[in-house]
Amino acid sequence: MKIKFFIFPCVLASEKHDQTYVKTRAGIDGIRLKAEVFMVYAAVLAGGSGLRMGGNIPKQFMSVSGKPIIIMSIEAFIKSGSVDKVCVCVSHDYLNYTHSLVKKFLGGNEVQILEGGKNRNETLFNVLKKIKGEGISDGDIILTHDAVRPFIDKRIIDENIAAAKKYGACNTVCPAVDTVIYSADGRFIDAVPVRSSVYHAQTPQSFNAAKLYNYYSLMTAEEFEKYTDACTVFTENGERVFLVRGSRDNIKITYPEDMEKAESIVGKLGK
Repeated sequence: MKIKFFIFPCVLASEKHDQTYVKTRAGIDGIRLKAEVFMVYAAVLAGGSGLRMGGNIPKQFMSVSGKPIIIMSIEAFIKSGSVDKVCVCVSHDYLNYTHSLVKKFLGGNEVQILEGGKNRNETLFNVLKKIKGEGISDGDIILTHDAVRPFIDKRIIDENIAAAKKYGACNTVCPAVDTVIYSADGRFIDAVPVRSSVYHAQTPQSFNAAKLYNYYSLMTAEEFEKYTDACTVFTENGERVFLVRGSRDNIKITYPEDMEKAESIVGKLGK
């Protein structure tokens, strides 16, 4: 734990997309600094089977430009300098393998590797219980991130921390480019949402850690299965979740063709 000079974000509107998001760059009107002690955790969720990718191992363990995707995601949080502790959740079968990768690429000293649960919510609750056991304060922040989004950057991380600190919860998003169609039966159009009000969700999703722990503690087994992610947990409890501007590069590697996109992004970013 260390003293952070916390940047309170001002709210801006995107001229192109009428999107509200957080800006934390110095020099913007409305920003003020406050010294505060709190912990920032990153939970990298890597328990998926990756069946849509094919191959012999889950997609998070595949490599892009010679480096495992999961390592790229972990490394982004470490290099940001904004996160105090990184926790990685993987399935039981890949615990030892993950330890070996972290030791090989990162030295193994800054990462805590935990076993995931049956679903995303159970996995995240495992992380929160570990944090709770070590002592959780009212001001602590947790960023939750898909292991298969290796191109998360410092700007997104810092804006998530600022938004979670101010609002209690936030979700990284990008404005929808294509028109989105809603169909209840998968055969006929039921609605066409206004595109300027539709966003594609990314990660991180970030929260006040103590509040998220309390919500999870009160959930039923049915709710753990029903709620798609932690933002749903907040909205179902009447909380508002703030939107943080994401990045087109912050892709989720899901299908084989995404590997080619990832290699291209590595080349563009010079990673």
